Amino acid sequence: MAAFRIRVNHENLKFSSAHFVLFGNGQCESLHGHNYRAWVELEGSLQPSDYVMDFLAVKPLLKQICERLDHRMLLPTENEDLKIREGSSVVEVIYGAKQYSFPAEDVLLLPIHNATAELLARYICGELKTEIKNRYGGEGVVTIRVGVQESFGQEASYEEAF
Repeated sequence: MAAFRIRVNHENLKFSSAHFVLFGNGQCESLHGHNYRAWVELEGSLQPSDYVMDFLAVKPLLKQICERLDHRMLLPTENEDLKIREGSSVVEVIYGAKQYSFPAEDVLLLPIHNATAELLARYICGELKTEIKNRYGGEGVVTIRVGVQESFGQEASYEEAF
């Protein structure tokens, strides 16, 4: 089947964030960070303007999502083993024997099960899909795919129907 696809991958589509990955049984990675990069592909039919979607419409939407993730401690809220208590100025986190305390303004609570590149890609995909539909409708787009690169040579992507 023939298909048209656009890809938006720009050097300013990035975010620097801290996280840890939960392995279960109270085990997790040490707290660390990445200089992430994000990209998106949209597949669909050509519109009357002869493109799937305007690059200039998509890029700022993805950039806004990256900016919300930038310089934040990313915490997954859908993992029942991770205990998160939000205070007015501090977010306290307990996982197994580890306890953390973060300034509330530096934390971003995400509706994901784990802060992996795969689930960050799915989260960003959902946010971007909603923004595109709300602002532009996304007529003709059939598939959206988002990638998240943790470092050179290490990236994950997520794809779903539009």
